[in-house]
Amino acid sequence: MVTPDEEYDQYVKDPRVPCKFGVECYQRNPLHHQKYKHPPKKRPSSEDAKQSEPEQSSAKKRKIDKEYEEGHSSKAKVVETVSDSEDSADEAGNINEDEEQSNDKSEVKSNENLEKANDVAPQTPVQFDKKVFVKEKFLVDMPEDFYQFWDFCKQLKGADPKNALANVGLILVGPYDVLANKFSNVVEKSPEEYLIHWRYYYDPPEFQTVIKGNDSTGYHIGYFRDDPNASPVFLASNHAKKNGEFSCMGENIFAAVKLYLEEMKKSCDPFKKMNISKLLNSVEIQANKLKLNLLEKTPNIKERDKKILARTFNKIGLVVPYNKKTQLGYRHLCVSDKELQKLLDRVVKVSDQQRDKVMSEVQPVLTATSIATDECDFGTGVELGWDILAHGVETLNSTIERFLTTAYELLDRPVFAKIIAAHMKNRRKDTNLCIV
Repeated sequence: MVTPDEEYDQYVKDPRVPCKFGVECYQRNPLHHQKYKHPPKKRPSSEDAKQSEPEQSSAKKRKIDKEYEEGHSSKAKVVETVSDSEDSADEAGNINEDEEQSNDKSEVKSNENLEKANDVAPQTPVQFDKKVFVKEKFLVDMPEDFYQFWDFCKQLKGADPKNALANVGLILVGPYDVLANKFSNVVEKSPEEYLIHWRYYYDPPEFQTVIKGNDSTGYHIGYFRDDPNASPVFLASNHAKKNGEFSCMGENIFAAVKLYLEEMKKSCDPFKKMNISKLLNSVEIQANKLKLNLLEKTPNIKERDKKILARTFNKIGLVVPYNKKTQLGYRHLCVSDKELQKLLDRVVKVSDQQRDKVMSEVQPVLTATSIATDECDFGTGVELGWDILAHGVETLNSTIERFLTTAYELLDRPVFAKIIAAHMKNRRKDTNLCIV
C-alpha cells in the first residue's frame, strides 16, 4: 500500500504544473487533471518530505513552499535561488509567478466553460434504428402498413415524404417525424414529451396520431388499438376543434387516406378533383400491390364490433376482457349516457359558488365506478374516463387520470396508464402539438 510519504514523493517528481487549488481543487474535468498535478490528501512528515526531494545542483535549488498551510492556501509556490545572482533570480521568480497566475486564471475560465458545455442537455444520435426508437419513445410498435405508406410517399416526393400529401391538406406527423429525421441530432426530450407529441385534446391513450389535416377543425388521423401489445385494430379520425367523437377509417393507412380523398373529392372544384383522382388511383394501385383491404369496415373491425361492451361518448366503443359466465370485467355505469352528459354539462357551466353542490351530484357516479373497479369490473373505470375525456370538461383532468391509470394498471396495460398521465398533465386545445 502506498504511504502518504511515497505519494508526496511521486507528487514532487511529477513534472506537470501544480494546480493552484492544491488539495482543495474542485475540478472534476479529466482534461484539468491531465494537465495539472495535485498534492496527496494526507500530509507527509517533514523529515521524509525533505528526503524525498530530488537532489539539485548547488547553483540552483527548487523548493515547494506552503503546500499544506492550514489546508487553505495550497497553491504550489515555486521559488528559484541562484547562488551567483540573487537579484536576477528574484526578478525572474516574480515574472514566472505572474505568468503562472495568468495561466491559472485562463485555465479556470477554460474549465468553467467546459463544465457549462457538459451541462448542456444530451443530444439524440444522428443515426439510429428508427423502429426501435419509435417503440422506446412512443411505447408502441407501428404496423407494417405504416412503413409501407412512408415508402409510398417517398415515391411521390422523395426529397420530402412527410409533405407528399400537402397538396390535399395532409401532413405526416407523430412517429413519422422519426422517419423524417426530425428527432436526429436534437436535444433529447423527456419521456413524457414523446408521449404528447401530436396528441390532441380528445385523444384517448389507445390512439396514436400519424396524419394532421386542417388546423381550423383540428382534423387528424391515427391508429387505434385496444391493447398496447397488440396491432392496431383500425384507424380513426377526429376534429379536435369540434368534439371528442372519432370515425372509423379502415384497418390500414392506405384505406384511411383513400376514404379521406373520396370525401374530399365530393366537394372540391373540378381542377382539384383531377389531382385528387390521380392521387386516389395511385393509393389504390399501391394498396392492391400490397394486398391491403381498403374497405371502411373490414371483417376484423366487424369482429371487434361484436365485442363492444359499451357505446362510449367517443363513438369508438369499449372492448375489454369480459367473462360472460362470471360477468366479471365490466358493469354499466350507474347513470345513463344522457344523465352523465347533463352532469358534465353542469360541471362546465357551474359558477365557483355552486361548484361544490354540482360536484356532490357527480360524486355518486365516481364512487360507484370506484366500487366496480374494486370488484374487478375494470372496464367501468375505462368507460367513465373515456366519457369525461370525450366530453371535454377541463376541470376534471385529474379525475380522468385517476380512473384511467387505475383501470389500465389492473388490466395490465401500463403503457396506456403512462400515456394518459402525461396527456392530462399537458392537455391542450392547440393544434400545434409538435415537440421538435
